[in-house]
Amino acid sequence: MSEDDSDTSSDGDWNVEPQESGFVAFWPHQEALSGAEFSTAVAAWVGSKTPIEPIETEDDAIWAFGVQIPGVESGLVIWCEAARELAPRDRAQIGDEAARAPWVIRLQTILSAEEPAEEYFMCVGLLGGALPDVVSILDVITGEVYPRRRIDREFLAEDSGPVERFLWRLGRYEALPEGDQNLVLLGTHGLARCGIPELEMAEVPNDLAESAAVLIHTMAGLLLENDIPQPGEMVEVGDDLSIVLKPASETSEFIGALSAGSEPWRVQARSHGLVEFSLVRAAVCAPSPVGRYRPIWIWPREVVERIAAGRAVLYMTQHSVRASERRARSTWGMFATAFASLIRTGNPTWQQIARSGFTVQAPVPGSNEPRIEQSWFAVERIDHESITITVIDRPITRTDLDPGTQLSIATADVTDWRVEIGDEIFDPDDIEALLAAVDRVRGVDDGSAAKDPQS
Repeated sequence: MSEDDSDTSSDGDWNVEPQESGFVAFWPHQEALSGAEFSTAVAAWVGSKTPIEPIETEDDAIWAFGVQIPGVESGLVIWCEAARELAPRDRAQIGDEAARAPWVIRLQTILSAEEPAEEYFMCVGLLGGALPDVVSILDVITGEVYPRRRIDREFLAEDSGPVERFLWRLGRYEALPEGDQNLVLLGTHGLARCGIPELEMAEVPNDLAESAAVLIHTMAGLLLENDIPQPGEMVEVGDDLSIVLKPASETSEFIGALSAGSEPWRVQARSHGLVEFSLVRAAVCAPSPVGRYRPIWIWPREVVERIAAGRAVLYMTQHSVRASERRARSTWGMFATAFASLIRTGNPTWQQIARSGFTVQAPVPGSNEPRIEQSWFAVERIDHESITITVIDRPITRTDLDPGTQLSIATADVTDWRVEIGDEIFDPDDIEALLAAVDRVRGVDDGSAAKDPQS
């Protein structure tokens, strides 16, 4: 089936066949994990009554099992094989420790369309929990690598839980060499395994790409939590903010031939192995087409510009709110340490980096709207149970809070955090990288004397 006829079925519904999810766990020992050791480990982790049945495989697997665990509707197929020779790019992706592993343990399953985030969490948790010697786990679809420390923190810790954002990645694709390099295509890969179309937005200016990405992530979460809208049906993504989804095959013909997302570009992308452009894809579009004689559906510029200007209140799914809170709280101590290490030095330059670059997301105090507005605030001071914050942009639901207004909120109210140091942006997934960046700012990463970063 070509992409031209795969975006929707004949009755107008999205026609998405759920894709398999695959994971690769890297086993560091010279001797492979035996089938008996594996089945014993899984039974101990999940429960002795867990069905674990040997299965035949035509591949080079030394053993293979079909496993049924509580919380995952489809069965799991798990097998062990020798690690393959990796290209330099792939070695860099998975890291040196995983690249040196002589064996891999692979898992394949089809996630439930009703609870894909929960089942994803169970699959990675099973591999990482039952096999504590595994050094990292690769999500084959997104290319995301979970090193052991991250597995322990986000899949095995007592306060960990499902994170829907792990289900997809968002790629940024450029025009053909002769095309306008200021226009990019943003697109997901991973949503199809949840039974929903991959999302994209074409011909977005570079300076609005980050804000467009926020909208796509928001839309992906809403699709996972709600019914999939019909093609062309209006979808509310925030207060007074709406978009529509159109089959990519209907919008691509109006994209400049050299731009990312055009039909010639898609043919070339598929030939270069970008399999995501062989899947069912939906273009995120403005609520109405433009043009009187030949209406064209284009990206939602007005919504994206409102996000960029800080004048948009986007809806957050319950999944994303809970996951964001867990991620922020699990790394809060290290975030606070990084902030304090810059503030307490007495160096004005470093203090300015802390006060301008360290931000937190929290509900707007006193907001009485049906949907509580989440907003970003600059961090001024962190105490044990409270934070002094500064309003960055006037909230939609509290127009009396001018930029620069200082407030105090409870640490427990923080739902997310973000740090900008120079051109680098860090969030709770990047906590180790943040600590390293702060050390570089202070000139202590190599034991040298502290120095002013602007000297």
